Amino acid sequence: MCSTMNASLTRYSPGALCRMDDDMVNSCRTPAGSFRMTVSCAGVILIGTAAYGFAFGIWRCPLQGFYAAAKMPLLFFAIAFSSGLANYLLGLVMGARLVFGHVLMSMLYGMAVTAAILGAVSPVALFLVLQAPAPAPDIVGLPFRDPKVAESMRVFWVILLLHVGAIGAAGIAGNLKLLGLLRSLCGSRRMAARVLTVWIIVCGFVGCELSWLFSPFLCKPNYPPHLIARMYFDGNFYEHVWWGLKELRK
Repeated sequence: MCSTMNASLTRYSPGALCRMDDDMVNSCRTPAGSFRMTVSCAGVILIGTAAYGFAFGIWRCPLQGFYAAAKMPLLFFAIAFSSGLANYLLGLVMGARLVFGHVLMSMLYGMAVTAAILGAVSPVALFLVLQAPAPAPDIVGLPFRDPKVAESMRVFWVILLLHVGAIGAAGIAGNLKLLGLLRSLCGSRRMAARVLTVWIIVCGFVGCELSWLFSPFLCKPNYPPHLIARMYFDGNFYEHVWWGLKELRK
């Protein structure tokens, strides 16, 4: 019994999910296999994104790191469940014969590969972040024009864009692996590419706005650590990244 359990855990380990061999693809076609895949992907997302979330937020202080570690998995799951129905209906419109369970499993699979990569690089990200100058405790409450705050804000923007780039690169890898799974489920390379393109567009818009609403992951140096602030319900994600790029050009 123990050997069977160990074999099952090994079969759906993060490494096995990233490889996605033919046996695993075939098992996804059955209801039991699809359920096991969904649960395994959820577990990888939970662990991988929590690890990277801690590295994301710890620059401000350890408490902010724990806040980000709690919010990163919630963000990934919120994206999957809030856009899953839309992606299922759009797939039907395009002619993809995917049941809702397969749509949700596939979305979680792409996110699980992304989370596995983020979890793997989280020690490196943590090391790099800890080498950056930490914000001084006495700048909390000071205006942004204060020289101390301005200096820490330059570090803030560099770290933020570093994390955005790392998450984006991991997301590309996750979508490439998802394309292979969709190709097997849809039975057509062209259909899989069309479905994935639509999914990326939907999840991209949903994800960017949800990431903004879940902010801050990396708290600004002159703010006390916090989970969610009302200020993040003003503006949007794209505006925030644009201002970050402008700050780096100064």
